[in-house]
Amino acid sequence: MQKASLPETYGPFVGQSAVEEFVAAGNVERYFGEHWPDATVATVEGRIVGVVVCRDALVDLSWVDPAFRSQGIGSALMADLERRAGDEELRLEVWTVNERAVAFYKRLGFTTAEEFTEPDTGLAKLVMRKAVRTG
Repeated sequence: MQKASLPETYGPFVGQSAVEEFVAAGNVERYFGEHWPDATVATVEGRIVGVVVCRDALVDLSWVDPAFRSQGIGSALMADLERRAGDEELRLEVWTVNERAVAFYKRLGFTTAEEFTEPDTGLAKLVMRKAVRTG
């Protein structure tokens, strides 16, 4: 799922060749090999259509298959994360040019805490936070 949708999602602002090199180097498999215990997946008819990875209150990855976007899957995954976070503050980083993702996180109540330029890409990123109150 991720390898197939990376070019569409990140190619326009990171560059197609950078995305292809990232995938070819085995980074997707390596990431999920390391962080699978921190992942929550959404499935439709046995097919993985979404995943969220949270490590120590850091939302490290939030992903929904493009064919299943705007159907509430991402919101449901994030709501599950919030329930499990207790009273921790969730945080994440997102590229500012990824307007769809920024708007999604804002709709969920995340606010911008900081903006910085990522050295590897030269692109601006936002650090977003959300206080979670479950009790």
